[in-house]
Amino acid sequence: MAYFVWETRRRTEADVMAPHFAPTKKEHQVSFIAGRRFVRPLPVLEIPFQASGDFVITDDLVIRSRRCLVHSSRLIEVLRKAGVDSIDYHDCRLINEASGAVFTNHRAANLLDVIHCLDRDKSELDIDDEEPSEIWSINRLALIESRLGDSLMFRLGERRNTVIVHASIKEAVERAGISGPVFLPAEGYREWAGFSGENPLNVIGTHDLDPNGAADSLGDEADDSA
Repeated sequence: MAYFVWETRRRTEADVMAPHFAPTKKEHQVSFIAGRRFVRPLPVLEIPFQASGDFVITDDLVIRSRRCLVHSSRLIEVLRKAGVDSIDYHDCRLINEASGAVFTNHRAANLLDVIHCLDRDKSELDIDDEEPSEIWSINRLALIESRLGDSLMFRLGERRNTVIVHASIKEAVERAGISGPVFLPAEGYREWAGFSGENPLNVIGTHDLDPNGAADSLGDEADDSA
Protein backbone atom coordinates (compact mmCIF):
# COMPACT_ATOMS: atom_id res chain seq x y z
CA MET A 1 0.00 0.00 0.00
CA ALA A 2 2.28 2.74 -1.26
CA TYR A 3 -0.41 5.40 -1.79
CA PHE A 4 -3.30 6.70 0.31
CA VAL A 5 -6.26 9.02 -0.19
CA TRP A 6 -6.17 11.99 2.18
CA GLU A 7 -9.56 12.53 3.84
CA THR A 8 -10.23 15.51 6.11
CA ARG A 9 -12.53 14.56 8.99
CA ARG A 10 -13.74 15.51 12.40
CA ARG A 11 -12.67 12.97 15.00
CA THR A 12 -14.48 14.51 17.98
CA GLU A 13 -17.47 16.76 18.61
CA ALA A 14 -15.09 19.55 19.58
CA ASP A 15 -13.47 19.69 16.13
CA VAL A 16 -14.58 22.68 14.08
CA MET A 17 -16.16 22.04 10.68
CA ALA A 18 -16.38 25.09 8.43
CA PRO A 19 -19.42 25.02 6.13
CA HIS A 20 -17.49 26.12 3.06
CA PHE A 21 -14.15 27.30 1.72
CA ALA A 22 -13.62 30.92 0.66
CA PRO A 23 -15.54 31.68 -2.58
CA THR A 24 -12.39 32.06 -4.67
CA LYS A 25 -13.82 30.86 -7.97
CA LYS A 26 -16.72 33.30 -7.93
CA GLU A 27 -14.91 36.28 -6.46
CA HIS A 28 -11.37 35.89 -7.80
CA GLN A 29 -11.78 33.53 -10.79
CA VAL A 30 -9.32 30.97 -9.42
CA SER A 31 -9.75 27.36 -8.31
CA PHE A 32 -7.86 25.69 -5.48
CA ILE A 33 -8.40 22.25 -6.99
CA ALA A 34 -7.32 22.97 -10.58
CA GLY A 35 -3.61 22.49 -9.89
CA ARG A 36 -2.62 25.84 -11.40
CA ARG A 37 -0.46 28.57 -9.90
CA PHE A 38 -2.30 31.86 -9.57
CA VAL A 39 -1.00 34.68 -11.77
CA ARG A 40 -2.19 37.49 -9.51
CA PRO A 41 -1.88 37.64 -5.71
CA LEU A 42 -5.03 37.01 -3.73
CA PRO A 43 -6.34 39.14 -0.89
CA VAL A 44 -6.45 37.54 2.54
CA LEU A 45 -9.14 34.88 2.27
CA GLU A 46 -11.86 34.69 4.92
CA ILE A 47 -13.29 31.33 6.02
CA PRO A 48 -16.21 31.48 8.47
CA PHE A 49 -17.25 28.92 11.04
CA GLN A 50 -19.39 28.84 14.17
CA ALA A 51 -18.21 27.30 17.42
CA SER A 52 -18.67 27.85 21.13
CA GLY A 53 -17.33 26.32 24.32
CA ASP A 54 -14.14 24.28 24.09
CA PHE A 55 -13.56 23.81 20.37
CA VAL A 56 -10.57 22.63 18.33
CA ILE A 57 -9.42 24.03 15.00
CA THR A 58 -7.68 21.03 13.46
CA ASP A 59 -4.31 21.37 11.73
CA ASP A 60 -5.99 20.32 8.49
CA LEU A 61 -9.15 22.41 8.76
CA VAL A 62 -12.30 20.34 8.33
CA ILE A 63 -14.37 21.94 5.58
CA ARG A 64 -17.63 20.26 4.65
CA SER A 65 -17.05 17.88 1.72
CA ARG A 66 -13.61 19.29 0.97
CA ARG A 67 -10.10 17.89 1.43
CA CYS A 68 -6.75 19.34 2.38
CA LEU A 69 -7.28 23.03 1.62
CA VAL A 70 -6.37 24.89 4.81
CA HIS A 71 -3.25 23.96 6.80
CA SER A 72 -1.86 25.10 10.12
CA SER A 73 1.73 26.33 10.30
CA ARG A 74 2.60 23.04 12.03
CA LEU A 75 1.18 20.95 9.19
CA ILE A 76 2.94 23.15 6.61
CA GLU A 77 6.26 22.48 8.32
CA VAL A 78 5.63 18.72 8.55
CA LEU A 79 4.89 18.52 4.82
CA ARG A 80 7.91 20.65 3.96
CA LYS A 81 10.26 18.47 5.98
CA ALA A 82 8.72 15.35 4.42
CA GLY A 83 9.65 16.62 0.97
CA VAL A 84 6.38 18.08 -0.35
CA ASP A 85 7.34 21.12 -2.43
CA SER A 86 4.32 21.39 -4.74
CA ILE A 87 2.02 23.56 -2.60
CA ASP A 88 1.58 27.32 -2.86
CA TYR A 89 0.21 28.86 0.34
CA HIS A 90 -2.02 31.92 0.60
CA ASP A 91 -2.93 33.98 3.65
CA CYS A 92 -6.33 33.40 5.21
CA ARG A 93 -8.30 34.26 8.32
CA LEU A 94 -10.60 31.84 10.12
CA ILE A 95 -13.50 33.78 11.61
CA ASN A 96 -15.68 32.40 14.38
CA GLU A 97 -19.01 34.04 13.63
CA ALA A 98 -20.32 33.03 17.05
CA SER A 99 -17.81 35.23 18.88
CA GLY A 100 -16.10 37.39 16.25
CA ALA A 101 -12.71 35.86 17.10
CA VAL A 102 -10.20 35.71 14.25
CA PHE A 103 -7.51 33.04 13.86
CA THR A 104 -4.50 33.52 11.59
CA ASN A 105 -2.36 30.42 12.19
CA HIS A 106 -3.61 28.65 9.04
CA ARG A 107 -2.96 29.21 5.33
CA ALA A 108 -4.91 28.16 2.24
CA ALA A 109 -3.16 25.38 0.29
CA ASN A 110 -3.03 25.30 -3.51
CA LEU A 111 -1.69 21.83 -4.37
CA LEU A 112 -0.10 22.15 -7.81
CA ASP A 113 0.80 18.53 -8.58
CA VAL A 114 -1.95 16.87 -10.67
CA ILE A 115 -1.48 13.39 -12.18
CA HIS A 116 -3.78 11.51 -14.53
CA CYS A 117 -3.24 7.99 -13.24
CA LEU A 118 -6.69 6.42 -12.87
CA ASP A 119 -6.66 2.83 -14.11
CA ARG A 120 -10.03 2.70 -15.85
CA ASP A 121 -9.76 -1.01 -16.60
CA LYS A 122 -9.27 -2.00 -12.96
CA SER A 123 -11.34 0.74 -11.30
CA GLU A 124 -15.10 0.52 -10.83
CA LEU A 125 -16.69 3.81 -11.90
CA ASP A 126 -20.07 5.38 -12.44
CA ILE A 127 -19.65 7.47 -15.58
CA ASP A 128 -21.84 9.62 -17.77
CA ASP A 129 -23.01 7.51 -20.74
CA GLU A 130 -22.99 10.55 -23.01
CA GLU A 131 -19.69 11.94 -21.73
CA PRO A 132 -17.35 9.08 -20.76
CA SER A 133 -14.74 11.44 -19.32
CA GLU A 134 -17.29 12.61 -16.73
CA ILE A 135 -17.00 10.44 -13.60
CA TRP A 136 -20.05 10.53 -11.35
CA SER A 137 -18.47 8.45 -8.61
CA ILE A 138 -15.62 6.06 -7.85
CA ASN A 139 -16.85 2.72 -6.55
CA ARG A 140 -13.40 1.15 -6.43
CA LEU A 141 -10.17 3.00 -7.14
CA ALA A 142 -7.12 1.57 -8.89
CA LEU A 143 -4.09 3.62 -9.92
CA ILE A 144 -1.52 3.25 -12.66
CA GLU A 145 1.43 3.56 -10.29
CA SER A 146 3.97 3.56 -13.12
CA ARG A 147 2.81 7.12 -13.87
CA LEU A 148 3.55 8.40 -10.37
CA GLY A 149 7.34 8.49 -10.44
CA ASP A 150 8.53 9.98 -7.17
CA SER A 151 5.38 12.04 -6.51
CA LEU A 152 4.64 12.47 -2.82
CA MET A 153 1.34 14.35 -2.89
CA PHE A 154 -0.97 15.12 -5.79
CA ARG A 155 -4.52 15.58 -6.99
CA LEU A 156 -6.00 12.79 -9.08
CA GLY A 157 -6.27 14.28 -12.57
CA GLU A 158 -9.52 12.54 -13.38
CA ARG A 159 -11.08 13.52 -10.02
CA ARG A 160 -9.26 16.60 -8.79
CA ASN A 161 -11.00 16.92 -5.46
CA THR A 162 -9.26 13.65 -4.51
CA VAL A 163 -5.85 14.11 -2.85
CA ILE A 164 -3.42 11.19 -2.83
CA VAL A 165 -0.18 10.89 -0.86
CA HIS A 166 2.74 8.49 -0.68
CA ALA A 167 3.00 6.30 2.42
CA SER A 168 5.97 8.38 3.60
CA ILE A 169 3.74 11.48 3.84
CA LYS A 170 1.05 9.56 5.71
CA GLU A 171 3.65 8.33 8.18
CA ALA A 172 5.17 11.79 8.68
CA VAL A 173 1.78 13.40 9.30
CA GLU A 174 0.67 10.69 11.71
CA ARG A 175 4.01 10.66 13.52
CA ALA A 176 3.69 14.42 14.14
CA GLY A 177 0.20 14.00 15.65
CA ILE A 178 -1.40 16.28 13.06
CA SER A 179 -5.16 16.60 13.57
CA GLY A 180 -7.69 16.44 10.73
CA PRO A 181 -6.33 13.93 8.17
CA VAL A 182 -7.46 10.34 7.86
CA PHE A 183 -5.63 8.19 5.32
CA LEU A 184 -7.36 5.44 3.35
CA PRO A 185 -5.50 3.01 1.06
CA ALA A 186 -5.86 4.22 -2.53
CA GLU A 187 -6.26 0.66 -3.81
CA GLY A 188 -9.90 -0.19 -3.14
CA TYR A 189 -10.87 3.33 -2.00
CA ARG A 190 -14.46 4.23 -2.80
CA GLU A 191 -16.54 7.37 -2.53
CA TRP A 192 -19.40 7.24 -0.05
CA ALA A 193 -22.83 8.18 -1.38
CA GLY A 194 -23.97 9.23 2.09
CA PHE A 195 -21.57 12.18 2.29
CA SER A 196 -24.16 14.49 0.72
CA GLY A 197 -26.60 14.11 3.61
CA GLU A 198 -26.20 14.72 7.34
CA ASN A 199 -22.54 13.96 7.85
CA PRO A 200 -21.06 15.35 11.07
CA LEU A 201 -17.77 13.47 10.65
CA ASN A 202 -17.28 14.80 7.10
CA VAL A 203 -16.83 11.30 5.68
CA ILE A 204 -16.37 11.68 1.91
CA GLY A 205 -14.90 8.32 0.96
CA THR A 206 -14.31 5.03 2.68
CA HIS A 207 -12.45 1.72 2.51
CA ASP A 208 -12.68 -1.71 4.09
CA LEU A 209 -9.74 -0.60 6.28
CA ASP A 210 -11.30 2.76 7.19
CA PRO A 211 -10.23 3.56 10.80
CA ASN A 212 -13.81 4.75 11.51
CA GLY A 213 -15.22 1.56 9.99
CA ALA A 214 -16.32 1.32 6.37
CA ALA A 215 -19.02 3.99 6.06
CA ASP A 216 -21.12 2.06 3.55
CA SER A 217 -21.25 -0.96 5.86
CA LEU A 218 -22.38 1.06 8.88
CA GLY A 219 -25.49 2.51 7.27
CA ASP A 220 -26.84 5.49 9.17
CA GLU A 221 -24.40 4.96 12.06
CA ALA A 222 -21.74 6.98 10.19
CA ASP A 223 -24.11 9.97 10.29
CA ASP A 224 -24.96 9.64 13.99
CA SER A 225 -21.56 8.96 15.52
CA ALA A 226 -20.66 12.54 16.40
